[in-house]
Amino acid sequence: MTHSSRHRATRREFLSPRARTFALEFLITAGILFLIVTTARWIFAPDAPLGSVLKGRAAFVALGIFFGVVNTAIIHYSMSRKTAGHMNPSVSIGLWLLRVFPGRDVLPFCVAQMTGAVAGVGLARLVWGADVGLPQVGWAAVAPQPDWGFWGVLTAETVGQLICMTLVAALLIRPRWEWLIPGVVGLCISGFIMILGPLAGGSVNPARQFGPALWAGNFGFLTAYLIGPVLGAALAAALAAALRPPVLPPAAAEEPVAEQGAAVCPDTIPPELLRDRPTHDDPHRI
Repeated sequence: MTHSSRHRATRREFLSPRARTFALEFLITAGILFLIVTTARWIFAPDAPLGSVLKGRAAFVALGIFFGVVNTAIIHYSMSRKTAGHMNPSVSIGLWLLRVFPGRDVLPFCVAQMTGAVAGVGLARLVWGADVGLPQVGWAAVAPQPDWGFWGVLTAETVGQLICMTLVAALLIRPRWEWLIPGVVGLCISGFIMILGPLAGGSVNPARQFGPALWAGNFGFLTAYLIGPVLGAALAAALAAALRPPVLPPAAAEEPVAEQGAAVCPDTIPPELLRDRPTHDDPHRI
C-alpha cells in the first residue's frame, strides 16, 4: 500500500461519509463568507482600488454578477460530485420540506453553515486586518435603507427565497431539467444582490448575515434576516406539496431508491422522491 493509499484509508477510518459532508459544508460556507468580506474590503474601504470604479449601484451589479457565477460553479460542482454545497440553512430546511434531503442531516448542516460563516469572517479579519471592521466595510454585514422597517425586510427576504426555492422545486420534479438548477440559483442570487441589496440588504441566507453581524456586534434586523429565508423556503415547499403529482401506482412505488447510508447529495436525489412514497421505501423520509 502506497503512502497516499494509507493516508486515504486513515481519513476514511476517522471520518464517515456523513462527517466528511458536514465538514465540506462548513468549509464551503466559510470560503464563501471569506470571499464576501474580501470583496467588501476591496470595494468599499476608503483605500480600496476598486472603489473609484464601482460606486453606488454599479458595485451591487458587479457583486451580483460575481457571486452569481461563484455560486453557480459551487452548486454545479456539488451536484456533479454528489456532495454538499447548500451554504444556506434555509436551503437545507427547504429541501428537507420538499422531501429530498434527510431530516437527520438538517441540524448538522445548519450548524456547519452558521459556524462556517463565523469562521469565514474571522479568517478575513486575520488576513485583511482591522480594515474589515471599518464603517464603510462593516464586516460585510448587510443593512436596509432607513425607510425599510422590520416587516419590509422580513417580506423581502421571504419573497426572495420563496421565488428561488419554488424554481428549484419545479426543476427537481423534471429530471431532464435538473442541470438548470445551478444556473437558476446563481441568477436568483445575482438578482438578490442587484435588486434587494441597495434596498433591503438582499441577504436571503441566514448564515450570510449571521457571521458578519456577530463579528460586527450589529444585530439590527438580524431576526428578519434569519427568519425570512426560512419562511420563504417553507412556503415554497408548501406550494410544491399542493401541486405535487398524484401518488404513484404500487408498481412504480416499488422501484429502487438511493441506497441507505450512501453519500447524499441533496440536489441530485432522484426527483421521484418528491412524490408520495411508502415510508419504508424512502430512506430520506423521517
